[in-house]
Amino acid sequence: MSKEAVIQRRRAARIEAERAAQAQEARTKRLWRLGAAVAAAVILAGVGVAVSSSGGTKPAPPATTSALLAGIPENHGVLGDPKAPLTLTEYVDLQCPICAKASQSTIPAVIKDEVRSGKVKLQVRTLSFLGQDSVRAARVAAGAERQGKLWPFLEAFYARQGTENTGYVTDGFLGDVSKAAGVNASQAIGQADSAFAGGRLERADADAARMNVQGTPTLTVKRGNGPERVMKASPLDPAAVQAELNAEAAR
Repeated sequence: MSKEAVIQRRRAARIEAERAAQAQEARTKRLWRLGAAVAAAVILAGVGVAVSSSGGTKPAPPATTSALLAGIPENHGVLGDPKAPLTLTEYVDLQCPICAKASQSTIPAVIKDEVRSGKVKLQVRTLSFLGQDSVRAARVAAGAERQGKLWPFLEAFYARQGTENTGYVTDGFLGDVSKAAGVNASQAIGQADSAFAGGRLERADADAARMNVQGTPTLTVKRGNGPERVMKASPLDPAAVQAELNAEAAR
């Protein structure tokens, strides 16, 4: 091979490597553009965790959400009365730390005050843009949905969430999550490669694209069969989310 051919081949390989790196960066950043309010809230939350865990010991997962969810129907992944006038949709990635924070700071109040009273039904779209751990988590979450326990699974997962893309979403990890959520682990994991699970991921991506979702978590709301709109409130601000729900109900 001539010297010029070797140079050309090396140049082509370098260009291809650069393109691959750029594509990976784009995948990581896609849907990860959150506003300043959310970023500030995460920083403050991180400071609180650093102060409370000065010994370097990871805090134990919080208690299961069975009391919060007890008695609330879940049908096809939708939590609450199917006839509730408002539909609140949460767009998440199960590896997203801000989604985990929202599941502890905002969503419980919505469930307690709005879903339980029959004013709101809550659904989720599990995106998987952060990596293969996200894909695996979303697929097994679909298996939990088939058992009518998607929401307990989501909250149990967030309580044990690891560092993204470290390969922590193993069958053993998912088994622990399932046990905490009251989910049959073998059945849920067995659904991971099913057409149903694949369809749930496709639906999540299609709905996110339709709504031009730009970050996780994102909340959307709609009244009855009316148009769905992205909420302006920070998903980490329970009062602001409540205000937007009240405004939508009053329209």
